[in-house]
Amino acid sequence: MLMIIGIDIGGTKTTIGLSHNGEGIDDSITIATPQNQRKVVETLQYEIRKLAGSDGVDAIAICAPAPIDKRRGMILSPHNIPWHNLRLCSPLQKAFKCPVVIEHDATAGGIAEARFGAGKPYSLFCYVTISTGIGGVIMYNNSPLPTPHNAEFGAQIVESEHIGMGKLSGSYEHLASGRAIERDFGARAADIHNRHEWQIIARRFSYGLYNISQIVAPEAIILGGGVSVHYKRFARSLQKELQQYQPLYALPKILPAKHVETAPLLGTVYLAAQQLG
Repeated sequence: MLMIIGIDIGGTKTTIGLSHNGEGIDDSITIATPQNQRKVVETLQYEIRKLAGSDGVDAIAICAPAPIDKRRGMILSPHNIPWHNLRLCSPLQKAFKCPVVIEHDATAGGIAEARFGAGKPYSLFCYVTISTGIGGVIMYNNSPLPTPHNAEFGAQIVESEHIGMGKLSGSYEHLASGRAIERDFGARAADIHNRHEWQIIARRFSYGLYNISQIVAPEAIILGGGVSVHYKRFARSLQKELQQYQPLYALPKILPAKHVETAPLLGTVYLAAQQLG
């Protein structure tokens, strides 16, 4: 029986998943993400061994919401974690004597949705993760576009007048991420139930999603991440906002991910399994 490990590193929590076939998560452990860079490798080794037991590990894949250097197997400088040039692949390869790969979390999520989720019917779609920050990937024929770096949808510059909020400008992430929602509305997305507030949030979402729809022209935009768990609260308002821009062509479908919060982890176990041929 294969022992495949996926590791989804987040700003506050890290989830380690175990899969026997690379197509689903059979068991998992969630821990607080170590803020001390020196403890990361040691912590991951301990948790992997606890999850896998006495069985050997066949392959490992890691994802994180940060600039990634795949060649050197390291995480560079995340926005949400005080790390710098953290090398992960080589020490885990040495510890478990198996292949280890690393990927951006949005790319891992897009791969999972293409293979096992809402992206399966589409040859060209954008996966956008709205969580603490905003990330994304352009998927074509089940694979991310082979660009030198991951698509940074959250880095779009947007500026608009906003009802009741004054003039807002800056990056899309600064305007519409989970962090931005908590900053401006005084609550996490999960705790917002006011319809008017969700209308405002939907308008913020619409700025970047409209840009993506017009520049990439995908068949669909699939929304993942913690904020997208609440898709039903903003879906109708989002569609109304998008139509107000009077697009030249029909807008792509806007869909919630099938694996809204677990897509990056599922993507990592798939990527790990691919290392085994």
